[in-house]
Amino acid sequence: MPGLSLLISALIDGVSHAMTLFLISSGLVIIFGLMDVFNLAHATFFALGAYLFLQFYLSTSCFLISLAIPIAVGILIGLFVERVLIRPLYGRHIMQLLLTMGLMLLLLQIIQIAWPAGLYFPETENRILSGMLEIAGTRVRIYKFVLVCVGLLVYLVIDLFMGRTRFGAMLRAGTENRELARAFGINIELLFTASFAFGSALAFMGGALISPLVHATIELPTTFTLMAFVVPVVGGMRSYKGAFYASLLIGVIDRLVAYYFSWLSFAIDLIIMIVVLLIKPEGLFGGE
Repeated sequence: MPGLSLLISALIDGVSHAMTLFLISSGLVIIFGLMDVFNLAHATFFALGAYLFLQFYLSTSCFLISLAIPIAVGILIGLFVERVLIRPLYGRHIMQLLLTMGLMLLLLQIIQIAWPAGLYFPETENRILSGMLEIAGTRVRIYKFVLVCVGLLVYLVIDLFMGRTRFGAMLRAGTENRELARAFGINIELLFTASFAFGSALAFMGGALISPLVHATIELPTTFTLMAFVVPVVGGMRSYKGAFYASLLIGVIDRLVAYYFSWLSFAIDLIIMIVVLLIKPEGLFGGE
């Protein structure tokens, strides 16, 4: 049945797209939730992760090494940006926005200079990376299921980390009342640094993981910049659970619209955001 095949393809694409959105937006939510810093360069971190992954995969043909390097770079960049650039500007939100916008433009320029023609994932005999699976007459990339599993695993790890560990409890305390947490001896500066590094690493990892499915061109950061900020607004700016469920909502609807009403696909994410804000201005999970 052509209709069923199209629906299955749209749903699988939607869920895999949703996990990509979660990987990029969860880091943004963690950073903003604790630090009140809205990092405009976050989506560019995502794109840089994709470029680094492809660069090293083309050189080594090793998926794990190529994935580990962007994550490590993301941690280092996060540490540098928080300690050197962001730390002097806490509480100065306009300056933070201007600084991270400048950082975004700088990274985009570096990407254009380093990879002017873009990078493409090569054909490989690895069945997990390039193989196809037939479901109800629909051929689907196996790697999309890998991406879904990784996204779910990251969500579960974050959930366990925030709910079951001492460091997670300190993060929650710092989010809810920063000054009270400081009074109880919690090192807020260390939390800020760790949170920014972790959030940046998630963005780099998200870019690396989506690389086998997309072409890394200069349009990549532009494509995901809007979605990186729409998801936290819809889910709630301080809720990683909100980011997860908003990613599912936006990812699936975005792909269904792209398959069935392609003329509307360019605006559907903004429409979802506007509808949610009209109903619940703080986001779906903004009250948690």
